[in-house]
Amino acid sequence: MRQLSFTMSEPGLALSSALPVTADHAVSGSLTEMIVGESSAIQPMQLLPLLAQCNAQQRWLMWLSPQRTLNKQWLESLGLGKSPVIHLDLCADTQLALCTKVLAAANSHLIIEWQGELTREERLQLRQQAQRSGSHVVLIQRLP
Repeated sequence: MRQLSFTMSEPGLALSSALPVTADHAVSGSLTEMIVGESSAIQPMQLLPLLAQCNAQQRWLMWLSPQRTLNKQWLESLGLGKSPVIHLDLCADTQLALCTKVLAAANSHLIIEWQGELTREERLQLRQQAQRSGSHVVLIQRLP
C-alpha cells in the first residue's frame, strides 16, 4: 500500500506517461456517479473492490478524497492487500486539475469524492477524459 499527499504545485511529480490511444487500440472508460448522504452506510473506500474487478489492465486504484486515510488492515479486509492503491488528498480548489492530470496519465481507475458543486461542463469533461484514457471513474457527491 502506498499513500501520497501532495499539492498540484509540487515539481517533478509525474504519475506516469500517458498511454497512447490510437484508432487501432481504442480503450473505453466510464464515469459512474453516486450521491450519498453524510450518514450513509456506504463508504467510498468500500468501492475499491468494485474498481479492482474492472482492473484487467492492472492499473493503479486511486482514491481522491479530502483528509481521509487508508490503512493496510482495511485494504486486506477488502481483499486488496496486494493491489496497487494510492490515496491523494483532494481539495475543491484543485480537484478538477488533479483529476485531469490523473486521467491524462491513463494508468489508474479512480474514486473521486467531489467537493462542492459539479458543473455540467466539469461532468462532461470528466466523462470524456475517462473514456479517452480507458479509466473507470466512480464520482461520489455527498449531500448533507
